[in-house]
Amino acid sequence: MLTITRRLLLAGLALAACSNGHEAVDPIWGKQACESCRMLVSDPRYAAEFIDESGQRHFFDDIGCLDAYLSEHGGKPRAVWVRSGPRWIDAEAAHYASGAPSPMAYGYVVADFGALDFASVRRGAAAHRKDMSP
Repeated sequence: MLTITRRLLLAGLALAACSNGHEAVDPIWGKQACESCRMLVSDPRYAAEFIDESGQRHFFDDIGCLDAYLSEHGGKPRAVWVRSGPRWIDAEAAHYASGAPSPMAYGYVVADFGALDFASVRRGAAAHRKDMSP
């Protein structure tokens, strides 16, 4: 008999497999590990997702973790999304605000009237990592 956790994992994998790769899918909230810091992706306000060149999905608990992963691994993602309320939106089209209590303290959140674009967030996240390094 399958446990509830295994059922949720299988359902999430099935959903991702059925996706056409052009739409974001939810991670298994509270069960899916962030690809960068390995914390669980549990707060949709700060979640991010991308599909790499091979078609594999990657989930993140903080927008800064997404930037850290992209900076470290390079490549050109097929698509990158962030959460805006109940839906996923294109990270490049989103507006951001800083100063949010994000999971890994990068401090960025999607905001309808935010003054920052994705490039600004990526520069800020890189500066944050540099400031935090020994």
